[in-house]
Amino acid sequence: MNKANNEKFNDLIEYIEENLLEEISYNRLSKILGVNEYTMHRIFLFVTNYNLAEYIRKRRLSMSALDLLNGKERIIDIAIKYNYESSQSYSRAFKAMMGFLPSEINDNKNNIKFFSQYELSNEDIDDEFNYHVEKGVEFKLYGISMKTTIKDCHNVAPLFWKENYKLLTGKSEYGLLKYDKTANINDATYYIASKEEFENAKPININKSNYLVFEFKYLNSTELDKFIRKIYRTIIPNSGYELQALPDIEEYLPNNDFRLYIPIK
Repeated sequence: MNKANNEKFNDLIEYIEENLLEEISYNRLSKILGVNEYTMHRIFLFVTNYNLAEYIRKRRLSMSALDLLNGKERIIDIAIKYNYESSQSYSRAFKAMMGFLPSEINDNKNNIKFFSQYELSNEDIDDEFNYHVEKGVEFKLYGISMKTTIKDCHNVAPLFWKENYKLLTGKSEYGLLKYDKTANINDATYYIASKEEFENAKPININKSNYLVFEFKYLNSTELDKFIRKIYRTIIPNSGYELQALPDIEEYLPNNDFRLYIPIK
């Protein structure tokens, strides 16, 4: 994310902070970044490691904890203030995050799990990436899948590969990361895939689409995760493209060569 896009994302965070007590417009957030809502959600998830709804919820609950400590407002008033319909729903959400009820805060002053406002550093603003656009690319693959999250995928995917790698011996190797349809959920599905059929694999047909294609040397899953997150921080907001609701596709080639396909409109 170059300096200008850093400022855009910081403006987005600031809008959230200024409207924690109000209804937060996703449409307004997408306009701040200059992308559509789907793209905005995916960028937010990769930049912060949280989906947008979760981030807003944690920020509201954290700020409500400060209000509870002040002791000047009733729990029901604080609940309504932070957009909860009842003190019961607020108490459930508060306990799920903090581990204790709002009414117990004075006994748990040292146990508050405060979720701070996200701060975007200026790291990587000068990074350069070599990529090109490929149009009308169609994938006809076979694959097996596992449920995961965007946050955990780089930890669990290598184990999934280790358990099943022998199934692809002598075959082409692909990885697919399929997002929740709304892109505002951390849930995802990861696929090990190939152009050739293999045991227990099911057909995966991805219709023709355009892709941003990045090529580099694959080192390990941790470095790949860092690389992808840098792309979402630095390239996607500045590319002028909006994302398609299709999987990101990893193509593993000989000599550790690697291609990453990110679907665009």
